This record gives sequence, structure tokens and C-alpha cells, in this order.
Amino acid sequence: MTELETAIADNKAAIEEFIAAARAGDPASWQTPRSEGAWSRAQIAEHLAIVYEFNQKILAGTAPGLPVWLRPFRPLLRRIVMTNTLSAGRFTRKGRAPGIFQPTATPGDAAQVLSRLSNAVRGFEADIRSRPRGDGTVLHPAFGRIGMADWVRLQAIHARHHRDQLTST
Repeated sequence: MTELETAIADNKAAIEEFIAAARAGDPASWQTPRSEGAWSRAQIAEHLAIVYEFNQKILAGTAPGLPVWLRPFRPLLRRIVMTNTLSAGRFTRKGRAPGIFQPTATPGDAAQVLSRLSNAVRGFEADIRSRPRGDGTVLHPAFGRIGMADWVRLQAIHARHHRDQLTST
């Protein structure tokens, strides 16, 4: 199995773990924030769906990029977010998701939102596999040119970060 296929398989496992944790909660509390100022399970699931949908836009070359004046900061963003996260195997800094990745106030029911997430992840995986192999990189709007396998590993870490939010409450 290639490094990329290993990363894709791990990402799929991370999403399955997240979905299992999301389904394990009380259905009546699906839309209820986990604590004051925190997202609900519905919002976390929708956030992940939005991220994977955006990832498909990155692969298609249609994702909005950083403003030109921020592009010189890509190496710093890559180091702070990607390199540190991949090295640690977890997020090392707290932060708010950028506005583009914010969920709605009341996403749909569990079946609808988790289906959207599953579909987005399947589309992401299919888009990766359908790409010409090239140099094994992708041009990320915030991080610049990055390794595809590292990018997929970052997605798995992100999914597990949110799974842990659901299992720690």
C-alpha cells in the first residue's frame, strides 16, 4: 500500500470513528451545544462536511485563495498548522475555524448531516484517486504546495480532534 493509500485508509477510519461518536449521543441533544459557546454535535458534523467539500474544491482548483498580500505567509502557516500538527499527531494550538468553515446555527437532523459528511469524504477520496499522480502534491490556498499524503493525514487528525470533543463530554 502506498503512503497516500495508507493516509486515505486512516482518514476513512477517522471519519468512521467520528460518525460512530456522533451517533452515540442522545438523539434529542443533536442540536444542543455541548457547553456554553461550544458547537453542538450537529454543528461539528456540519463543520467537517464543509471542510471536506472545500477540500474537493482545492483538488478541482476552484477553492478561493488567500488574498495576495497574505501569500508570503504561507510557509509560516504551513509550519504552524501542518508541520506542528503532523509532528504531534494532534492539534497543538487552540483556534477558531475560519469563517468559511463555520457551521450554520441549526444544521439538519443527524441522518442528513452525517450523510452529507459521508458523501463529502467519499467524493474527496474519489477525487484524490482520480487525479494524475504527478508529483504527489496539491496547491493548498493557505499552505501553498504540500504533500498529498500529509494533507490527507491532517484531515484524519482533524476528524479525530472533533471525535474527541464528542467523547469527552
